[in-house]
Amino acid sequence: MIALAHRLDALGLRPTEASVLMVVEANPNITQSDIGRLLGIVSANMAPLVSRLEERDLVERTPMDGRSHGLGLRPGGRSLTARVKKVITAHERTLLSKVPASCRTAFMTGLRAIWEES
Repeated sequence: MIALAHRLDALGLRPTEASVLMVVEANPNITQSDIGRLLGIVSANMAPLVSRLEERDLVERTPMDGRSHGLGLRPGGRSLTARVKKVITAHERTLLSKVPASCRTAFMTGLRAIWEES
């Protein structure tokens, strides 16, 4: 995780900020409370996190009803999220390269089984 955090830091992001950007990309107009529940981030931490992303012009809030706002990516947020995905893919490749080639299929099968049970 530390290596990934360093790679994301080069983009000016913390891992939680990168996660929020990817969730917003996959779920346009998602509320920050829904993001918090999905990622296990307490509501007291979500407001400043979203504010930081909004101040950087990466996300925007859209009124949904009387109290809720949906979040969407701004053009800079879309661009940065694409870069985040490339960083994560490169990190995953680095990690997978440490597994002997002869074990990779079984390793990936095991990981998928764990993921599906979660």
